[in-house]
Amino acid sequence: MKKVYAWLGAAMLCAVAGSAHAERFDLSIGDDSYRIALNGPLSRVFSQTTGQYDIGAVVRPERDDDLLVAHVGALVTGDAGARSFDSAAGLGLRAVYIGRDDNPGGSIAPGGQFEARFPGYERIGFSVYGYYGPEVLTFGDFEEYYEVGTGVDYQVLRDASLYVGYRNINVKVEDGPRITADNGLHVGMRLSF
Repeated sequence: MKKVYAWLGAAMLCAVAGSAHAERFDLSIGDDSYRIALNGPLSRVFSQTTGQYDIGAVVRPERDDDLLVAHVGALVTGDAGARSFDSAAGLGLRAVYIGRDDNPGGSIAPGGQFEARFPGYERIGFSVYGYYGPEVLTFGDFEEYYEVGTGVDYQVLRDASLYVGYRNINVKVEDGPRITADNGLHVGMRLSF
């Protein structure tokens, strides 16, 4: 499993080094887990494309099976149409790798997100997202995957935010129980470069 962590870290560093502008780096920490993510304009990867790419991983190092949930995704994004809010929404797909010591697997999970900034208080934002991979789109030793989350952030600087959020990542093992990869509150920061 440590090799997987090393490869994931190397891939994220290459993504950062490969772009002239590193986009947005996100780090959040919960009671039993942490999440590292990088996202930015999809046009950095595919020219002439609107949207957003997202690379990240949630790690629970204290679990007996060293559970790792890593993803790569793309969303088509745009104005959500709320007149008085600065808001954006996105719909897309996420390819998810679910790593356990003996039985890794994964999922292709459709989903979306919504973000808004409050009028007159633009430094305060709200976000919600969700992804779901049913059995037909899940492989390996898993039958289902879902991830939902929400958060409230405050822009300390225009390029640096602190936030509090909640996320639930859950997978169903084939002929077995559900495994909660993450469930609870976390605090985090986002840095734009």
